Amino acid sequence: MREWSAIVLAGGKGKRLMPLTSLIPKPLVKVTNVPMVDYSIAHLVYANIKHIILALAYKGKEMKDYLKQTWTPDRLGDVELEYEIQESKGTADAYRLLADRIDSKEIVVSMADIVTNLPMKRFMDFHSDKGGLATISMKTVESHISQYGVVLLDKNRKIYLFLEKPAPMELYLSSIAQREDLFLHTNIINTGIYCFSKEIDSILHETGLLDFGSDVFPYLLENTYDLFGFVENYYWMDAGNSTTYLWTNWDLLRKYAWPILPNGVDYDGIYVMGIINSGQNIIIEKPACFGEFVQLANRVKIKELTSIGHNVTIGEDSIIEKSVIWDEIKIGAGCIIKESIICNNCEIGDNTLLERAIIAPNCKISSNSQIRDKTLKLGHEM
Repeated sequence: MREWSAIVLAGGKGKRLMPLTSLIPKPLVKVTNVPMVDYSIAHLVYANIKHIILALAYKGKEMKDYLKQTWTPDRLGDVELEYEIQESKGTADAYRLLADRIDSKEIVVSMADIVTNLPMKRFMDFHSDKGGLATISMKTVESHISQYGVVLLDKNRKIYLFLEKPAPMELYLSSIAQREDLFLHTNIINTGIYCFSKEIDSILHETGLLDFGSDVFPYLLENTYDLFGFVENYYWMDAGNSTTYLWTNWDLLRKYAWPILPNGVDYDGIYVMGIINSGQNIIIEKPACFGEFVQLANRVKIKELTSIGHNVTIGEDSIIEKSVIWDEIKIGAGCIIKESIICNNCEIGDNTLLERAIIAPNCKISSNSQIRDKTLKLGHEM
């Protein structure tokens, strides 16, 4: 029997990330030219987990095709990677549907649509050392309590109360705990990665509970199972909307998520995956990253915190700053693009201004356009 296996939840639709997810599922959205699902798989492989199952749902066939093509046996080595398209009703339900395929004593449940440098091996060792039924990955944040939950922990990191979004009365009741060895934390978030012992299988089958956060963990506490919190200060970002998506790209470029770095060869903060064909008087500020087959015309300026994908052409005198440019894109001459996202297969005409704009896939924008604080839908032309 294996010591560890992992289930990766990869079925989300990414509704809040629309229109970036108009044609692809959220786990295939790229951050610095790498789909988020690849970060999650690599995270587990690096932790020496040898059996990984991905729970697919929305656009499951596209996910399956991508995984087959990208995570080949040569790349995986002795790691067994499986995937199954399912119709689950929640995170715990997704696990339950795959429980019979897990043959290990301990299980990691991870997410395919976040970017984190959680110290996975240390997290797993913590779970094993505590010997509890479940361990929740947590991190401290600087935020108001109403946005995040509260957690009541003892000095051994055992959880006595777990409220993801507490009501005022619940918070009051938790604050009057009499034990002096309990500590109320109001700035800790659940980052959605869990460790379980195999005993969780029978509990899920017996109870029919659907979601870990809102159903399973409260049930475990009510029935006096040992539940622990792994609390450290690491990088974690749910790129769930266009703003946090931009932030995630910027954070990786600034090495906030080290050792997770942008794809490509690092030339002192400029990451390059392939040949850049460029004209004269090009300016590239660091940090920035480039995919393959990028063409930069004369006097193009690529300013800091810009990610450029594959098969991208940028015309003369154009300036790109703090933006994410996907694949198969043609940008005309004299354009200014700031804090914007341009999805696949778009054409941007000459002398166009994009500022805090989101351009969906397959859009065509005519010359001399100005788009500020606006989102264009799939296939829009103007």
